[in-house]
Amino acid sequence: MTPYAHLTEQQAAAALEEFLEERPAALRHLELAVGDAVELDRSVESLGPLWVWVKKRLQLGPSGQQPSWSRLGLGEHERLDEASLQLLDGLISYVTEIVTSAAPDATWEVATDPHPQFLHQNQPMLRAGAWEQVPATTIGNLGRQVFSEWPPADDRLASVVSTWLADLADTR
Repeated sequence: MTPYAHLTEQQAAAALEEFLEERPAALRHLELAVGDAVELDRSVESLGPLWVWVKKRLQLGPSGQQPSWSRLGLGEHERLDEASLQLLDGLISYVTEIVTSAAPDATWEVATDPHPQFLHQNQPMLRAGAWEQVPATTIGNLGRQVFSEWPPADDRLASVVSTWLADLADTR
Protein backbone atom coordinates (compact mmCIF):
# COMPACT_ATOMS: atom_id res chain seq x y z
CA MET A 1 0.00 0.00 0.00
CA THR A 2 1.34 3.41 -0.93
CA PRO A 3 1.57 5.69 2.13
CA TYR A 4 0.10 9.20 2.09
CA ALA A 5 3.49 10.82 1.54
CA HIS A 6 3.95 9.04 -1.79
CA LEU A 7 0.48 9.44 -3.27
CA THR A 8 -0.01 11.32 -6.52
CA GLU A 9 -2.35 14.31 -6.50
CA GLN A 10 -5.18 12.18 -7.89
CA GLN A 11 -4.54 9.37 -5.39
CA ALA A 12 -4.49 11.88 -2.52
CA ALA A 13 -7.83 13.31 -3.66
CA ALA A 14 -9.28 9.77 -3.82
CA ALA A 15 -7.86 9.02 -0.34
CA LEU A 16 -9.52 12.14 1.04
CA GLU A 17 -12.85 11.07 -0.49
CA GLU A 18 -12.46 7.59 1.00
CA PHE A 19 -11.70 9.09 4.41
CA LEU A 20 -14.77 11.35 4.23
CA GLU A 21 -17.00 8.49 3.10
CA GLU A 22 -15.88 6.50 6.17
CA ARG A 23 -16.90 9.20 8.67
CA PRO A 24 -20.65 8.50 9.10
CA ALA A 25 -20.27 4.72 9.52
CA ALA A 26 -17.33 5.20 11.89
CA LEU A 27 -19.37 7.54 14.07
CA ARG A 28 -22.32 5.15 14.09
CA HIS A 29 -20.01 2.30 15.12
CA LEU A 30 -18.66 4.36 18.03
CA GLU A 31 -22.15 5.39 19.15
CA LEU A 32 -23.34 1.78 19.12
CA ALA A 33 -20.24 0.55 20.94
CA VAL A 34 -20.48 3.24 23.63
CA GLY A 35 -24.22 2.83 24.13
CA ASP A 36 -25.18 4.39 27.47
CA ALA A 37 -21.67 4.14 28.95
CA VAL A 38 -20.82 7.75 28.05
CA GLU A 39 -23.09 10.62 27.10
CA LEU A 40 -22.10 11.67 23.60
CA ASP A 41 -23.46 15.21 23.62
CA ARG A 42 -20.88 16.61 21.14
CA SER A 43 -19.16 18.67 23.85
CA VAL A 44 -15.49 18.94 24.72
CA GLU A 45 -16.45 17.86 28.25
CA SER A 46 -17.71 14.53 26.90
CA LEU A 47 -14.22 13.75 25.58
CA GLY A 48 -12.80 13.03 29.05
CA PRO A 49 -15.12 10.15 29.91
CA LEU A 50 -15.17 8.98 26.29
CA TRP A 51 -11.36 8.84 26.11
CA VAL A 52 -11.22 6.88 29.39
CA TRP A 53 -13.81 4.46 27.99
CA VAL A 54 -11.94 4.06 24.68
CA LYS A 55 -8.50 3.66 26.31
CA LYS A 56 -9.74 0.70 28.38
CA ARG A 57 -10.77 -1.09 25.18
CA LEU A 58 -7.68 -0.57 23.03
CA GLN A 59 -5.62 -3.67 22.34
CA LEU A 60 -2.58 -4.59 20.31
CA GLY A 61 -3.00 -7.33 17.77
CA PRO A 62 -3.58 -8.05 14.13
CA SER A 63 -4.91 -4.89 12.55
CA GLY A 64 -7.12 -6.71 10.04
CA GLN A 65 -9.27 -4.41 7.94
CA GLN A 66 -8.09 -0.88 8.61
CA PRO A 67 -9.67 2.52 8.08
CA SER A 68 -7.95 4.52 5.35
CA TRP A 69 -6.05 6.85 7.72
CA SER A 70 -4.41 3.83 9.37
CA ARG A 71 -3.81 1.86 6.18
CA LEU A 72 -2.14 4.84 4.45
CA GLY A 73 -0.41 6.25 7.55
CA LEU A 74 3.20 5.94 8.59
CA GLY A 75 2.77 2.52 10.18
CA GLU A 76 5.92 2.75 12.29
CA HIS A 77 4.14 2.34 15.64
CA GLU A 78 2.97 -0.88 17.22
CA ARG A 79 -0.26 -1.91 15.56
CA LEU A 80 -3.62 -1.83 17.25
CA ASP A 81 -6.11 -4.57 16.55
CA GLU A 82 -9.03 -4.08 14.19
CA ALA A 83 -11.58 -3.36 16.93
CA SER A 84 -9.29 -0.71 18.44
CA LEU A 85 -8.80 0.96 15.07
CA GLN A 86 -12.58 1.04 14.60
CA LEU A 87 -13.01 2.77 17.97
CA LEU A 88 -10.35 5.34 17.09
CA ASP A 89 -11.95 5.84 13.68
CA GLY A 90 -15.25 6.66 15.38
CA LEU A 91 -13.45 8.94 17.80
CA ILE A 92 -11.98 10.85 14.85
CA SER A 93 -15.50 11.38 13.50
CA TYR A 94 -16.80 12.43 16.91
CA VAL A 95 -13.98 14.91 17.49
CA THR A 96 -14.39 16.43 14.03
CA GLU A 97 -18.10 16.93 14.73
CA ILE A 98 -17.18 18.88 17.86
CA VAL A 99 -14.67 20.99 15.93
CA THR A 100 -16.91 21.62 12.93
CA SER A 101 -19.78 22.68 15.19
CA ALA A 102 -17.45 25.38 16.53
CA ALA A 103 -16.22 26.18 13.01
CA PRO A 104 -19.01 25.48 10.51
CA ASP A 105 -16.85 27.00 7.77
CA ALA A 106 -14.16 24.34 8.27
CA THR A 107 -13.43 22.27 5.18
CA TRP A 108 -11.54 19.07 4.50
CA GLU A 109 -8.52 19.34 2.22
CA VAL A 110 -5.53 17.31 1.15
CA ALA A 111 -2.59 18.54 3.25
CA THR A 112 0.22 19.77 1.02
CA ASP A 113 3.45 21.66 1.51
CA PRO A 114 6.37 22.24 -0.84
CA HIS A 115 8.84 21.01 1.78
CA PRO A 116 9.77 17.41 0.88
CA GLN A 117 9.77 16.29 4.54
CA PHE A 118 6.28 17.66 5.35
CA LEU A 119 4.97 15.20 7.94
CA HIS A 120 1.32 15.38 6.89
CA GLN A 121 1.75 15.35 3.11
CA ASN A 122 -1.48 14.24 1.38
CA GLN A 123 -3.33 13.43 4.61
CA PRO A 124 -6.93 14.55 5.27
CA MET A 125 -6.63 17.99 6.89
CA LEU A 126 -9.38 20.06 8.46
CA ARG A 127 -8.97 23.78 7.75
CA ALA A 128 -10.78 26.94 8.83
CA GLY A 129 -8.99 30.08 7.69
CA ALA A 130 -5.41 29.95 8.96
CA TRP A 131 -6.21 27.10 11.37
CA GLU A 132 -5.47 23.55 10.25
CA GLN A 133 -5.26 20.15 11.88
CA VAL A 134 -4.93 16.50 10.88
CA PRO A 135 -7.28 14.85 13.40
CA ALA A 136 -6.67 11.25 12.30
CA THR A 137 -2.94 11.51 12.95
CA THR A 138 -3.42 13.09 16.37
CA ILE A 139 -6.05 10.63 17.54
CA GLY A 140 -4.31 7.63 16.00
CA ASN A 141 -1.10 8.59 17.78
CA LEU A 142 -2.92 9.02 21.09
CA GLY A 143 -4.34 5.53 20.67
CA ARG A 144 -0.95 4.00 20.02
CA GLN A 145 0.59 5.94 22.91
CA VAL A 146 -1.68 4.07 25.32
CA PHE A 147 0.87 1.26 25.05
CA SER A 148 3.96 3.43 25.43
CA GLU A 149 6.08 4.24 28.46
CA TRP A 150 4.19 7.56 28.71
CA PRO A 151 0.53 6.79 28.08
CA PRO A 152 -1.73 9.81 27.54
CA ALA A 153 -3.60 11.08 30.58
CA ASP A 154 -7.34 10.67 30.92
CA ASP A 155 -7.85 14.34 30.04
CA ARG A 156 -5.40 14.37 27.11
CA LEU A 157 -7.94 14.17 24.27
CA ALA A 158 -10.12 16.90 25.79
CA SER A 159 -7.02 19.02 26.32
CA VAL A 160 -5.93 18.61 22.70
CA VAL A 161 -9.37 19.50 21.34
CA SER A 162 -9.68 22.45 23.74
CA THR A 163 -6.36 23.75 22.44
CA TRP A 164 -7.54 23.31 18.85
CA LEU A 165 -10.73 25.27 19.59
CA ALA A 166 -8.77 28.03 21.34
CA ASP A 167 -6.35 28.25 18.41
CA LEU A 168 -9.28 28.25 16.04
CA ALA A 169 -10.89 31.16 17.91
CA ASP A 170 -7.56 33.06 17.89
CA THR A 171 -7.26 32.79 14.09
CA ARG A 172 -10.66 34.35 13.47
